[in-house]
Amino acid sequence: MPGIAQVQPDSVMRTETLPCDTVEPGGGPEFRVAKPGWRSYAQFFRESAYTIFPQQHRSLGGRLSFNMIEVEQSDHDFTDPDVPETVLALPLAASAHNSWSWNMGNGWRHATAAPGHLLVLPPGIESRWRVVGQRRLLLLTLPTDTLENVLGCALPADLAHAFDALAQHPWEDTFVAQTMLRLWAASLELKANDRLLADGALIAMIAHLLQRAGAGDLPERRVAMPTWRLQRVTEFADAHLHEDLCIASLADVAGLSVRHFARAFNLQVGETPHRWLMYRRIEKAKQRLAHSDDSLARIAQDCGFTAQSHFTRVFRLITGETPKQWQKSHKQR
Repeated sequence: MPGIAQVQPDSVMRTETLPCDTVEPGGGPEFRVAKPGWRSYAQFFRESAYTIFPQQHRSLGGRLSFNMIEVEQSDHDFTDPDVPETVLALPLAASAHNSWSWNMGNGWRHATAAPGHLLVLPPGIESRWRVVGQRRLLLLTLPTDTLENVLGCALPADLAHAFDALAQHPWEDTFVAQTMLRLWAASLELKANDRLLADGALIAMIAHLLQRAGAGDLPERRVAMPTWRLQRVTEFADAHLHEDLCIASLADVAGLSVRHFARAFNLQVGETPHRWLMYRRIEKAKQRLAHSDDSLARIAQDCGFTAQSHFTRVFRLITGETPKQWQKSHKQR
């Protein structure tokens, strides 16, 4: 691109031109007020005044949700909505004479877009952008749910404040830039391990961003386990007590990271997931001991114990009696 400095992504860009919105009289991309109710930044880009710019959208569908947009931009003056996503903007190419101005509610800031110099748009903030000149941007949008799944109880109580330091002026970070480029390439190639790669890269990058923003000492948000989420875990556990359940499988059912799930569960229930699961197994065993004539070996197997000896040891630890002793006093005739 003549007269434009560039950072090349790992793969060749495939441009998808989206249909154009109606433009105000005068022909140019003028200031628009962002309508409320956008579900995501990607939806906003597809359906707002930004459709005048060629753009391509990608996502990968791993455990951690994210979206990416590559867009060719020229002069414009737009307002972006507040969405529950953190947006990273990485210029890949920019014309020699350009300006980049933004207002996130605390006054106008001005800079020159340069390849490799990033900027963060924190979640929940409406922002206005004035751009003069040409540039090609790679955008990464991280839903707050993704940040919560990664950080768990370490998620800052005020994400907008946590990322404020990265929204004041463009900054260079080779790790973040290269990670974004790798995610962009992986979202195109869709190889077998790309989803695992993307999840790992996002975890590392999110932690790195918070450290760079100096958010490590900010107040954490108290973790809660909603009743509906706990009910879902309980129903799943009761239906699979005969299996070798692990905390990871319970966390998947809850839709949380293992770390977040363990902390939230302990706060809500007052027990670790492992100890709670053991109590559920013993309660099921009590029902079988009281209402059936099955052997101890069969009951142990059906309640998820590896052996009858293991079942007897855990049962005595929790109840103070062996299964046979407990059955003698509780057997329903």
